[in-house]
Amino acid sequence: MVPSLCHRRPSQLLGVFLSLSVGCSSLNPLGTPGARQLDDDEQRLWKTVAEEEKRLDRSGARYEDPAIAQYLNEVVQKLIPPHVRASPLTIQVKIIKNPLLNAFTFPNGNIYVHTGILSRIENEAQLATLLGHELVHATHRHGIQEFRGLQRSSATLATFQMLTLPFGLFGAAASSLGSVGYVASVSGYSRDKEREADREGLALVVAAGYAPAEAPKLFEHLKRDLEFRKIDEPYFFGTHPRLVERVESYHEIIEERYISKSGDLGVDRYRKIMAPVFIENAIADLAIGRFDFAEELLNRVIREQPENARALYLVGEVTRQRNTEGDLQRTEDRYRQAIAADAKYADPYRALGKLLLRRGDKEGAKALLQQYLALFPQAPDRAYVEQELKTCDQREVLR
Repeated sequence: MVPSLCHRRPSQLLGVFLSLSVGCSSLNPLGTPGARQLDDDEQRLWKTVAEEEKRLDRSGARYEDPAIAQYLNEVVQKLIPPHVRASPLTIQVKIIKNPLLNAFTFPNGNIYVHTGILSRIENEAQLATLLGHELVHATHRHGIQEFRGLQRSSATLATFQMLTLPFGLFGAAASSLGSVGYVASVSGYSRDKEREADREGLALVVAAGYAPAEAPKLFEHLKRDLEFRKIDEPYFFGTHPRLVERVESYHEIIEERYISKSGDLGVDRYRKIMAPVFIENAIADLAIGRFDFAEELLNRVIREQPENARALYLVGEVTRQRNTEGDLQRTEDRYRQAIAADAKYADPYRALGKLLLRRGDKEGAKALLQQYLALFPQAPDRAYVEQELKTCDQREVLR
């Protein structure tokens, strides 16, 4: 008896799909008149995808915000051609909590986008570019074509796992995707398929009324980030060579087809709606010590929302943990600004109280820590804070 596909390791799955290959013939895009029904191996691939998605959805990696999910799916709906709506694709955009740069599509049409790349995008036109690129991978059946010609090995996966080590859980997250997710998320498709996704995706973007000139700007921005910080991430959109290819490809397409074409940018819409994602991603960047990334994102939110108490408090956390020259005063200032912005937000009271206690200002620390517990009586660190309050009641000031 052959074991179920969903119980195989990624490297084993690759061998299974190779054995199921029916050849590498070109396939018409789903929904077009000449498109055949899903081939047997394509149907098996989709069943494997369903299992991978279940694992991903149960992993706790998903970022759940109904308003943001609705916005992203409204954008992708603008891109879907009429003929694709009658296809078997179930197109939906989902968000993964991961500060590393990536987006990928499963063959069934579901698009997964990291908070990291959403946080680098500057406007809705750039978002549409990313979603259009990923959408074409599904409509043009790149997944099954890639697996039919795939030559991978367990050594490839092992190498990837080594590359992800510096990024901790965020880097290792892709190891839970399985073979299909690995190809879509990490290795990507052949150069010809990626260029096809650029070309056909940008056509969808222009048809939806967005400015094509924004397409290369997204990838230029990501490339500059990697160059400035001298880093390279393990995912598809976090590698310098891939970004160079995208920039060159989009510039060529625009020069050939859309040199005088204008369109919508959607700057304000994007910034306003996506602010919670920026904050979420800043927390993730902070967790892996990318202080500059986190501070830049939070300041981006504060410029749009000067009274966002959570963003103000988190900038204080960035400067506290970074602890370079001048950061101590910046930390105190941000905590106080957060309290002034929202007197009912508990976290900055605790943070500022602990800071004052270390400085020796026991009276000031006591008032702040008491207020923290009053605002958050069920605080998980209540016992620890109560112990600090006992320290505040001691007569001798430790210096």
